[in-house]
Amino acid sequence: MSENFHDVPDEAELAYAQARRYGEDLVRIYQQERARRRELEVANQKLRIVWATAPNGLAVLDERMTVVQVNPHFEALVGRHDCVGCHLSALIPSQELVTALLDAAEHRVPFVNVEVTLPGPSPRRTVQVTGAPLFTETQQGWVISVFDLTERKRLERLKEEFIDIAAHELRTPLAIILGFASMLDEELAHFPDSPASESIRAIVGAANRLKAIVDELVAFAAVRSGASETTVDQFDLNHVIEQAIRAIAYQANQAEVRITLQSGGRPLLISGDRIILTQAISHLLDNAIKFNQRGGTVYVRAFQEDEHTILEVEDTGVGIPVAEQEKIFDMFYQVEAHMTRRQGGLGMGLAIAKRAVELHRGHIEVSSTVGKGSCFRVVLPTVPKEPLSSSHVQMEIAHRQTLAYGQDLARAFVAQRALAQRLRQVAQMCRELEQLAQSGNLSEVCVLARQIVRETSIETEAR
Repeated sequence: MSENFHDVPDEAELAYAQARRYGEDLVRIYQQERARRRELEVANQKLRIVWATAPNGLAVLDERMTVVQVNPHFEALVGRHDCVGCHLSALIPSQELVTALLDAAEHRVPFVNVEVTLPGPSPRRTVQVTGAPLFTETQQGWVISVFDLTERKRLERLKEEFIDIAAHELRTPLAIILGFASMLDEELAHFPDSPASESIRAIVGAANRLKAIVDELVAFAAVRSGASETTVDQFDLNHVIEQAIRAIAYQANQAEVRITLQSGGRPLLISGDRIILTQAISHLLDNAIKFNQRGGTVYVRAFQEDEHTILEVEDTGVGIPVAEQEKIFDMFYQVEAHMTRRQGGLGMGLAIAKRAVELHRGHIEVSSTVGKGSCFRVVLPTVPKEPLSSSHVQMEIAHRQTLAYGQDLARAFVAQRALAQRLRQVAQMCRELEQLAQSGNLSEVCVLARQIVRETSIETEAR
């Protein structure tokens, strides 16, 4: 009995200690939960600020592609303030975008770079849409980001206009400079000690370097417009590759870079423009040599895969950072400023190659590791799905139409001047008729009136 009596305080003290520890745990859990809630509130506030001030348009779609949330920039891009509740196709009409969303949801992967021109008053807005599927316990759908490309497209058009001007306006005076300088250089070759010889050779060298730059501009202008002096035919891609390698062999030897052709040996027949594709391959080889290292190698592979013909140009050079890989196909772009100075050129070779491949309904990809090298992969359809556009013919038709319009405009201008002169003469006759009528000389009034009638009748028949 006494033993149990002594045990009661011990149990009470134990229960009190446990309750105290439990209370301390509750306080600690409450403090931790309160700190987490504050962190969540801060994070949520940051997300709201980012959502509201993001330079891209952002939207959340449900499983039916109905907009459930947008940021202000999205509303500004599509030009509506009642986007929530609308179907995406009513805001950004594009079947390609709908297909990309469905594919992304099916494979649970992001989609990138769907370009759409939005309807509306001129100038129309061009946007680029990226996004990813959204899967949670309470919601399914997509999150999309819309980037405005309108200004970028305008700047690209300005660049292209500059290239056209440079390509067509610089070539003629440059040819005159180079022609006369070369002629003087040949004449002074008989007088090697002449102090003018070195100066003339410097002029010829500088003119040739400028000619190479202008030729690059002309090549880009031609490949951008699709103009070609040759007809589209069927040929073996292996022969084009071998021709391009032979043409650049001297440059490779000077740079101490070896070119290795890895071919299956069987013909790779494709349809296209031989000259344009040769230029594209030459630019890829030139790029692989310029940004390689001495003693490096360029591997060239060509093969067929399914219904496509594949060309790969791989080098062992400096490589391209991931952040730069989307920019290297832009005009006038090189990865680093010091490389531009070291290698020279306008940085248009890859832009020309990309445009040439796209003209043949293909595309070009790049994979690279900094310090190890890069691989450019060209994918061409063996048989184009549609014929290449003959923009050379279209340009000729447009040129003739412009000439005809100019002739009509000139004739109209001459006729307008003649009519104005005749009207001034008639007006002068009318004033003289009024004076004669006031003087009472009826015979002269009748003569002048008949003359006025005759003049106006001739003008009416002419019109």
